Parts: sequence; C-alpha cells; structure tokens
Amino acid sequence: MLEASQYPTNLIVAVFQYCSVVMADHKNDNSLTNLKLCFIVLTCISEDQYANSMMHNLTFQVFLNKAHMRHRKVTSDRFSKPQPLAATLLDLLTEFIVTHLLKKFPMEHYLLCIGIIQRIIIYQKRCRIRLMYPWKSVWTAIISMLKFIMCQEQQLVKKMNIFNLLTKVINIFNLFITYGDTFLATTSCYDDLYYELNREEKIFSEIQAMALRYTLMETNEFKEDAFKVTSSLINILSIVKHFQIKIKEWLIAESLSTPTEEQIMKQIQSNYDLTLKLQDSLDTFERYSEQPHHLFFSSLVKDAVLDTRRIVHNDLIKLCSRNRLKCMTQ
Repeated sequence: MLEASQYPTNLIVAVFQYCSVVMADHKNDNSLTNLKLCFIVLTCISEDQYANSMMHNLTFQVFLNKAHMRHRKVTSDRFSKPQPLAATLLDLLTEFIVTHLLKKFPMEHYLLCIGIIQRIIIYQKRCRIRLMYPWKSVWTAIISMLKFIMCQEQQLVKKMNIFNLLTKVINIFNLFITYGDTFLATTSCYDDLYYELNREEKIFSEIQAMALRYTLMETNEFKEDAFKVTSSLINILSIVKHFQIKIKEWLIAESLSTPTEEQIMKQIQSNYDLTLKLQDSLDTFERYSEQPHHLFFSSLVKDAVLDTRRIVHNDLIKLCSRNRLKCMTQ
C-alpha cells in the first residue's frame, strides 16, 4: 500500500484526515472538545460558497481513519476511492453517525453533524449539482440513529432535547423528498429513497406515536418541539401510506401474500401519483456564529490559559527545587 505522503493532497484533505482521527477517539472530555472543534470547522467550510465549490469539483483520494467495530471487517486500506471532496466529507459524517451511538450520547456533536449534511444538500440544491454519491449510506446511517434514539428514549429525554435532533434528521429526508429532483444524480435515487422509507416504516410510526404522546402531556417542557416532529413527518407518512395501499392492492390482484424487493420497487416506480405538502424553510439554515449563542472558543481559550499557567507553574517549582538542591550540595 502507498504511504499517505505519496498521495496528492491539499488543506481540506488534511482537515478531513485529522477529523477522522479525532472521531475515532471519544474516550474522554478532551476528545469530545477536539471533536466539537472539528465539527465547527467543518460547519464553517460547508457554509462557504467557495469551499463548497472546491469540494464538489476537486477529486482526491483521502486517508480516513475508521474506528474498530465488532460488526464490520477491519481493512488495511483505509483510503477512499478517488472522489469529489464533498463525497469524502459525507463519508466522514456517516462514519461519525454510526460509530457514536453511545449511552453517553453526544447530542451537540450530532446536531452539528446533521447540520453539515443539511448545508451540503442545500448547496447542491441551490447550484443544481448532481453529486454521484451512494445516498443510501446516509439514509441507512441516520435511520440507525433514529432507532437508537427511540430505543434509549426514556434515558435520553431526561438529559436532553431529543425532539430538536429528530426534527433536523427527519428534515434531511424532507429535503430529498421535496428538492431531490434538483440534485439527485438519477431518477432511480428517488425509487431507492421511497423504498427505504417504506422498508423502515416502523421507526417513523414509532417516532410519530412517541412525539404525539409528549404533545398531549399537560406539563412537558418539550411539548412545542414534539409538535414540530409530528409536523415534519407528514410527507414521509403520506408516502408510506400511499405505497402500502398500492402494494396491498397489487398483492390482492395477483393473489400473492409476500412481495419481493423487485416487485415492491416496480410498484413504487409505477405509482408516483401522490400529493405532498410543501414544507417551509427546509433549504435555509442559521449560519454559525460564536456570539451570542456560543461561548465555545472563549471557554477553550480560558482552559488553554489555565493549562499553560499550571504547566509553567509546575515547571518553575521543579526548576526552583533543582536549584535549591544544587545550592545545598555545593
């Protein structure tokens, strides 16, 4: 295998590679701080028009560090295939999503991660860029995240606002549903999307039931956010209901009980006659600003100053002790 230094590179490649190393290490608070810094940098990159243009037009082979996981094989070759940097960034974000589903759920980091995916899609929609990318890997990753959140709902809801993240994740699907014709590379991508939504219908129904439960609670601080979740699910549930009816009718007509994947896909391709609700503000986002909402860098600088003072203080004590000992021995 070629060494990393033998591959062509640029600054964005170096940032992606560093971020992949940081993402693989989440053992302590310092690691999470470094990871948050990485996500903020990636957020600013994904908001910049020029940087986005570079990522969608420059092709590189990038070394991405991947965490060891029991359910996947360890490969010695961790270089991505030559592809646009935007595709590598999506690989990086997908990797984070599937490797950080932990009981100590890093909510803030997931919000930043989903926000970056949203920004990339919005850029492609606005500029009508059709990136050749296996979007199914993104859909599968975020559906896995939804399943984890629902599985850990009772524990997570006591510590954080899971409804805000759920709305943002569901709106990623809504971006594909509403604007996919402007950036998806082929029409078959729509078929794959609708197939996945139907295949994973159970998780979306569970989310709706859970969110409705919280909207009906009299004393609930997340009532408004839970209502936003139910509103964001309207189109997804309409799609699922529409195709399930069509598939059921076809099965009855054909005297069949269980359809194959190919038969379901054929029914999806033949029954796009459904009306969906146009949802507002899907293609907008709030640009990152350190002030007034975030104090991350201020806190980071304070910690750095305190650490430096402590190190210098300890070094001075050691130096004084050595000098004192040296004087005593003379």
